[in-house]
Amino acid sequence: MLNACSSRPTLPGQEEQFEKLQQAMQSGAYRPAGNFELDSARDRWLHDGVELDVEMLAPKAAGSYPLVIYLPSIGEDAGSGRLWRESWAKAGYAVFSVQPVEIAQALKQLEAERKFDLPDADELAAPAEADEDGGPGREPGGESWFGEKRPRQSRSARSSELHYVGHQYFAPDRLQSRLGHLYWAYRQLKLRAEMRAPVFAAADFSKVVLAGYDLGGQTVSAAAGEAFAGDMPGGGDLQSVAAIVLSPSVDLAEGQVRGRFQKLTLPMLSITGSEDNDPYAISSAPVRTALWEYAPAGGKYLLLLQGGGHKVLAGSELGGRFAAAERRSEAALAEGIPMAAGRRRGGMGGPQAGGSSWFGGSRTEETRRDQGYKHVAAVIGTTTAFLDMVVKNDEFAHAWLQEKANPWLGRSGSLKSR
Repeated sequence: MLNACSSRPTLPGQEEQFEKLQQAMQSGAYRPAGNFELDSARDRWLHDGVELDVEMLAPKAAGSYPLVIYLPSIGEDAGSGRLWRESWAKAGYAVFSVQPVEIAQALKQLEAERKFDLPDADELAAPAEADEDGGPGREPGGESWFGEKRPRQSRSARSSELHYVGHQYFAPDRLQSRLGHLYWAYRQLKLRAEMRAPVFAAADFSKVVLAGYDLGGQTVSAAAGEAFAGDMPGGGDLQSVAAIVLSPSVDLAEGQVRGRFQKLTLPMLSITGSEDNDPYAISSAPVRTALWEYAPAGGKYLLLLQGGGHKVLAGSELGGRFAAAERRSEAALAEGIPMAAGRRRGGMGGPQAGGSSWFGGSRTEETRRDQGYKHVAAVIGTTTAFLDMVVKNDEFAHAWLQEKANPWLGRSGSLKSR
């Protein structure tokens, strides 16, 4: 029974996943006017003794393109979020990504010692894996001093370590440091553009949008004006015209939930999911909409993915991985294995008995299987339309967001504005 619960169906190949994502983009998804071929540059910069990993994507065609600055999360380097960044660059934007190497490698030690993949919050509540003999899971290839394989680390221990690491990096002093790195990297980017460095020279600094995921989203919110404990460094000449926050970080322990978003006057797109629970236990799905709810009205959009989890917003998977995770859970139910209490509907998002789906309501198998691709397509389409509307004053993009987005999203999610 435990083996059945932990079995992993084979993922579709990259080509098949790409085709399914393209299918999800059809029938009403937002399509930008441009579809540029891309050029890229990757580098390492040093600021105050901290190494920064940077990457620039831009259209190959000569020209000056509005700049999007993307900030990844813990354990992600500057190459992360590629699905989002490539989509924006193909639509006619220069996309600059920056990440301190220490943050990119923050989970390396845990991975080396424990040999586990960073889980979603709901995975932390799943039953422990078992070995072929039905006993507790063992670390693959690892042996103790007495020649026996080491027991696999318990999920509660993994959870505790992630909580500790997460709370360290989301703390105000670390936020201050990241903001300092961001503003310095922006000045270096401008310097390289002035020197006509390849790829970097494509950036138009008169139209800058900040975007970030999870930890990067916290940095974006602070740069846009969210109030945090302690004095945050000024942005200098970095003046953004809009912001995109994927998986907004809303720590209730900070307090002043209604008041700390009052300076977020820029147009902003917040993106989250009904199962968007991070593995650090800092923010949970129900509170992530607070940024959209309490920021001053005017140009504020909220994309809420029905059934969407934390990992889908990282922009690293085409969609098949999320569909496979769903099929794995359903296979366990088919075998008669009870789900962990935290994963039942009303907890972390499991289905109830009686035929209801994972996403609240009866659905066909095909709809459930393709849900991951639709979520990825929703983020690509909505963010690109938001950029075109705010930066390029595209009337078609505005009309799509106001009139066509929700009919296309259907049961996959909803888009609200205020």
